[in-house]
Amino acid sequence: INTKNGLPSAVELVDLSTGQALSKVQTDEDGFYLVTLPLGKDYLFNVNRKGYLFYSGNFPFSQKTPDSTYQIDIPLQPIEMNANIILKNIFFESNAYNLKTESASELDILVQLLNENPALKIQINGHTDNIGKAADNMTLSNNRAKAVVTYITSKGIAPARLTFKGFGASKPIADNASEEGRAQNRRTELQVTGN
Repeated sequence: INTKNGLPSAVELVDLSTGQALSKVQTDEDGFYLVTLPLGKDYLFNVNRKGYLFYSGNFPFSQKTPDSTYQIDIPLQPIEMNANIILKNIFFESNAYNLKTESASELDILVQLLNENPALKIQINGHTDNIGKAADNMTLSNNRAKAVVTYITSKGIAPARLTFKGFGASKPIADNASEEGRAQNRRTELQVTGN
C-alpha cells in the first residue's frame, strides 16, 4: 500500500568517483536521517527496505557552494507489477552507450536487489532527449538499456529475468527546451515485469 507514513530504512552514501561507501546507517523509526556531506565530490544516495524498490539519488556536490541544504521526502515503492524507478546513478559517455565506471555502484545495488528477490523480473528502459534524429535516439536508448542488462547478467543474474527497451525521446518527463529538462529526459528506468 502506498502511504506517506515514515518507513525505517537503510541509507547508504557512496563516493561516485571511488565507489567507496562513506556511510551506511539505519534511519529512525519514522524514516528520518541527517548527514553532513563534504564538498568537492559527487555522491550516490541509496535508500532501501526489504519488499520495496530502492531509491536512487544523486548529489553532485563537486559543483556546490558551502552550506547548501536539502530536505528530501523519499517515496519508496513496493515491489509490485509495473512499479518503476529512475536509476539516477547510471552514466554513459556522451552520445554513446559505454557505461561510465561511476555507474558500477548503482548497478551493483541493482544486482543485490535481484539476488535478494529471486522471483523479481525487470525491464530496463532507456530514454534520450530530443536532440538529433529520432531513429538515432531510439537506437542509442535501446543500446544503453541493453548495456545495463549485459552488466547485470555478467554478475550472474539469469537473462530470463531481464528485458530491455529503448524509447528514444518519445516519453519525456521534462521540457526539452532547456538543458536541465533534457538532462532529466536522458534517463535509465527500472520497471517491474514479474514478482
